[in-house]
Amino acid sequence: MPRAEVRGRGLDYRNYTYAIFGGRSWAAGGRRVQVWDRRTTPWLRAEEYREEVVERICASSVEALAAKLVGKGLRDPGKFVETLREYNEAVRAHREENPDRTWDPAVKDGLSTQSSSRRLALAKSNWALPIDEAPFLAVKVTGGITFTFGGLAVDPETAAVISSTTAREIPGLYSVGEMLGGLFYGNYPGGSGLTSGVVFGRRAGRAAAKLVAGGGSGGQGAQWRARM
Repeated sequence: MPRAEVRGRGLDYRNYTYAIFGGRSWAAGGRRVQVWDRRTTPWLRAEEYREEVVERICASSVEALAAKLVGKGLRDPGKFVETLREYNEAVRAHREENPDRTWDPAVKDGLSTQSSSRRLALAKSNWALPIDEAPFLAVKVTGGITFTFGGLAVDPETAAVISSTTAREIPGLYSVGEMLGGLFYGNYPGGSGLTSGVVFGRRAGRAAAKLVAGGGSGGQGAQWRARM
């Protein structure tokens, strides 16, 4: 979605992962706004952005929007206006060099802010449209917990949970996906949360099936079948 993520001082925060965006949001007092224009507002999901869910701040110009946002925590309206101006100029420069590219939200369309004549320090590499058609809409947002980097210790081959008391597997208990520990530190590659669920979910499923079928030690298979 072509939009700007702008923090309290008016700086652009697009293209960060949830972990980095959320952490920096809280560190700066949690003040953020997302900004759209007439072209992109219709793409907003009603369940997330309808009026009874969020406060919608509207204005007929970027300058007027900045003035309204001062009362919502924006400390530097001039920087806010400058950030959007620089973004729009970078988008237009890329379009001039790539006139055959078209916006397509279903694929990585290559519409970018990076061209030979102008490059933003924080690039938007796809779906870059100018934010320049009134009316403009801003919505206050903040960081939330998607998943933690910590989690349960497991045997990486079976996803069986390791007891912190005995340092041994707990029979019949498995952990996968966002409950799994030991995968991330500091940041993470996009999509890796789902990938870990698929990989370790398969391993846990195979180990559980083997346990129930009688492959466990000490007659555990019969014990588990009796419980089912």
